[in-house]
Amino acid sequence: MTTLDILVCTFNKGIVRVADLLREPQEGIQYIVSYQYNDERYLDLVPDELKNRSDVVLFEHRGQGLSANRNLALEKSKADLYMFADDDERFTDTTFRTIFDTFEAHPDIDVAFFTATTYTGKPLKDYPDEEFVMNGMPSTYAISTIEMVCRRGVKERVRFDERFGLGAQFLTCGEEDIWMVDAVKAGLTMRFFPIKTVETSTLLKRRMIYVDAGVQRSYGAQEYYRHGGRSWLSCLRYALRAARKRQSHFWPMMKHFAEGIRYMQKTR
Repeated sequence: MTTLDILVCTFNKGIVRVADLLREPQEGIQYIVSYQYNDERYLDLVPDELKNRSDVVLFEHRGQGLSANRNLALEKSKADLYMFADDDERFTDTTFRTIFDTFEAHPDIDVAFFTATTYTGKPLKDYPDEEFVMNGMPSTYAISTIEMVCRRGVKERVRFDERFGLGAQFLTCGEEDIWMVDAVKAGLTMRFFPIKTVETSTLLKRRMIYVDAGVQRSYGAQEYYRHGGRSWLSCLRYALRAARKRQSHFWPMMKHFAEGIRYMQKTR
């Protein structure tokens, strides 16, 4: 029988929402809750349901950083398949059956990408209507971890770059883009399926690259990760285009792009 680990990564007060995403216990499905906190008082918020269910395993870590938390959860996963879940996420009645059926029907794939909606059924992104093989980040939307399910062997080939993502010290986003770059380099076989598997509380925020320094630093860092020294030219073009359209000021944007590039040059 195929098994599935649901890796739930949460931080501080987010732990109180985790019990709401649990479905009725089902054979072969386990929830691995990786709980980060920065103050021990948050440990008092852990719901009893997380401690009392046999299909829930809770790990507590002092610290922060979503990418680091995901990697911690990966270390604990032993199932045939694994997927990530946010603490405000909900599964449908058909989520797990869809996942098992998809991987059974496509034994060649390493990673399957599905779709997500809000609680009201509004698609989270502009998803394609047809299946397709993923050879990189899609042209019409950016992937999120809540949409993907991986075979066990993927975690030995691709992890999350802990320099990127929510809670990181300097680069506040971009971890999924970097994951995709690494997945392509690792030669993973990936496929998109236009089937809804999860619901989440709100629509994704619009990109903040024109106003947010952390997002701008992350963009510069991602460009360097992909293109090395050529990233200076691509960032210059981006900043000039944004300035011409009066979406952002050139020098502050370029300054933050440069900070991201230099950060990547001095870190590993």
